[in-house]
Formats: sequence, structure tokens, C-alpha cells
Amino acid sequence: MNTLDPSILTSPRAYAAAVLVETALDRRQWLMERCPVEWRAQVEEHVKSAWPKVAAYRRHRAGREEQAREKPTAAQRRDATPKPRHVSRSAPEVGNAAIAKLRDAIGKGAA
Repeated sequence: MNTLDPSILTSPRAYAAAVLVETALDRRQWLMERCPVEWRAQVEEHVKSAWPKVAAYRRHRAGREEQAREKPTAAQRRDATPKPRHVSRSAPEVGNAAIAKLRDAIGKGAA
């Protein structure tokens, strides 16, 4: 894209945006030298006020790219064979007594 296209650079703000897009310092200086004289002070003000935000965004993007290149940590693997659980079993007499109590409660409530 040609950053000095007259149809795009119709205001000092648009010119400052074109300067901020450039990543190379010499190219930004070259654009500022060719800035119209009546816009130069306003363009410099726009660039000075926006440059910290642009630099912070570029640092952020570089950090995200670095994270994207890193290999994620491996997930913890499950054991292939399940481990037996110790489950205590109740005596059949205890279970039968509980069932008998429930049957008595139901039988008395229905009558």
C-alpha cells in the first residue's frame, strides 16, 4: 500500500495514522519530512500522543506471538488400569433389618 496516496491522506489525522503504521524509523522520518508544512505541527502532536499506545500494542502482540510459539504443558495422564477401591460391605442381617423396618412403615401407613 502506498502511504502517500493523496486520496487517503486528506487530513493531519490521516497523515499521522500513516506515520504510525510504519515500523521502520527511517520510513517514519521520511514521511514526516514530506508532511505538508501547514499540517506538520498537528501531525507531530498526533504522533507523539499516539506513539506510546502503538508501542504498547506492538509489545503486547509480540508477547502473544511468543506465547503462541511455546509448546503447551502436557496434560496429566490417567492410569491405564483402574485402582481397586476399598468398599466395606455390610452384613446381610443389617440390610434385611432395614428393609423390614421400611416394609413395616409402609404397611402401617397404608392401613
